Amino acid sequence: MEKASWLYNGDIFNCEISHDVDGFGQYKITAYPGDELIISLHSDWLRLFDTTSDIYIESSAWQQQHNKPFTHSELTWRGSFAHTSRNSRAFLEALEQGQTWQANIAPINGVQYQVNSTPVSTRSAVRQFRLCQQELLPKPFSYVRRVDLTFDSNSSKLDADIEQDLIAISRYISADPTVTEVLVDGHADDSGDRFINLQLSKERALEVQSRLIELGVSVNMIQVRHHGSRNPIATNNAQGRELNRRVMVRLVKGTTKASSKTAKVSQ
Repeated sequence: MEKASWLYNGDIFNCEISHDVDGFGQYKITAYPGDELIISLHSDWLRLFDTTSDIYIESSAWQQQHNKPFTHSELTWRGSFAHTSRNSRAFLEALEQGQTWQANIAPINGVQYQVNSTPVSTRSAVRQFRLCQQELLPKPFSYVRRVDLTFDSNSSKLDADIEQDLIAISRYISADPTVTEVLVDGHADDSGDRFINLQLSKERALEVQSRLIELGVSVNMIQVRHHGSRNPIATNNAQGRELNRRVMVRLVKGTTKASSKTAKVSQ
């Protein structure tokens, strides 16, 4: 029964509950910053491609059958790994109530597999998981590594959407010591005077830099540049100009000592 427990593991980058299924592999439910929960099934020996499997919530043996919930999703297989995010919150709630996950894997060479979880030690694990979710970073590195902050015409004002992105960027930098540099590049569209646009792109970049510093990012990490209307990312029609009025923020990660040693060994 100890081996059948659901085990929690997590930090500000992700939260996870895992459960070993004897003779098959492992169930997991995972939370990442800014994303839906992901339910996954990992197999130690089965490999499937372009295949889906139904997954249900089932009443446990000691629960009343008429209380059996009807919640269903589909796991998509990629080799030894299958996952879904559809109805994932319902599966987490069912886990907290001590209910069972059941995946039905379509017949393979005439054999159909049914993979059931064991509802043991679920409440404590789910409680830790929910607390972990509250502490997750607002956005993952895949989002904050490059963010285009768009501005109104002839403006360098930071609106609410920009503020949210800057908070997410600053929190990620604070959490990840491998981020060594923040590149801030100001841009403008091509309407109006070229020299005025150059100055406007500078003001936008400096506003972003100033707010990042207020949010705790070291001034020594930030490199600011401004480009005026050069380097547009869209045509300068009405819609394209909106995209070109931007400040691009990029995070640069350095090589850690551990990875440097590994690189030398591999050479």
